Amino acid sequence: MKAAHKNRHTRIICTLGPATRPPEIILEMISEGMDFARLNFSHGTADDHIESAQGVRGIASRAGRSVQVIQDLQGPKLRIGKLSPFLHLRSGERVTFTQNATRPSEIPVAGPEILTWMQIGDRVFLENGAVELEVLDRQDGQVSCLVRIGGRVDSHSGVQLPSAHPRLPVLSAKDLEDIKIGRQIGVDIVAQSMVCSHEDVEQLKTYLDQGTPIVAKIEEAEALQDLDEIAKEVWGLMVARGDLGVSIPRAEVPLRQKEILAICHQNSRFGIVATEMLLSMRTNERPTRAEVSDVATAVLDGADAVMLSEETAIGAQPVAAVREMREIIETVEASPWYQRARRG
Repeated sequence: MKAAHKNRHTRIICTLGPATRPPEIILEMISEGMDFARLNFSHGTADDHIESAQGVRGIASRAGRSVQVIQDLQGPKLRIGKLSPFLHLRSGERVTFTQNATRPSEIPVAGPEILTWMQIGDRVFLENGAVELEVLDRQDGQVSCLVRIGGRVDSHSGVQLPSAHPRLPVLSAKDLEDIKIGRQIGVDIVAQSMVCSHEDVEQLKTYLDQGTPIVAKIEEAEALQDLDEIAKEVWGLMVARGDLGVSIPRAEVPLRQKEILAICHQNSRFGIVATEMLLSMRTNERPTRAEVSDVATAVLDGADAVMLSEETAIGAQPVAAVREMREIIETVEASPWYQRARRG
């Protein structure tokens, strides 16, 4: 077992999922540099997460490594229902959102309120904004949309409605049940999704054991107006660039990343950069050069950790993704540019 983290400041967070079920995969990921294991409670069952946490802790202990477990709560996010197993939407075609989908051109929704919030002319985003639709018609409890930008849509994909600005309880009934599961697991850190204000974090604290480290995921435009106060309430901040890139213009996301990490440094908080860091490795053996530059920029911006999501949870090359991430980090941290950035 190599000491893959020994001289590395920037840590690696890996999301667990179907691709990481085999124990030998977890062991290799630990060997390549996994420092945190993320349990994404937007997917999977309680039994899945309990098994994953027990597995990674046991393997890490036998390997002489410490891997902390992060519980990522789903939060008040709108989602579609279960697909079999996914849809590929093509630009120019029409699809219908409905509660009970029975045809290939229909997409089930996880809650009927989603259909109420969709209005004619609204833009609807799926898959972190990668798929874009426009609402054309509403009738009989169904919403018909034109696919403006197509792509693959997986089960339980998030639904974003920038025009509607729906306000949901910051902690859903599912979140409250999942917090109980997290306590049973004994998670080390809890990540709170869709945080809009420091009051949202204060509410979460009432359901956690005192002193539980909290990471506020910054993915709402509203949260950007309260960053300093949110930072005072938490252990860390995550630049969750998927939803954030829909809430604000995409071109602003890199600038907000720098701002959020700067606030982390000013308040001695742990800063995480997440979403699509090596996304092409979901299917490819190597990342794109743009992805390598993205990870390197996050390191130079002063991130304390960078996160792999689909790349390890459902990707074809989870071990290779961790290796690529580690090699980028080590290369950047050994450069004079990084030392200069660290000195401020």
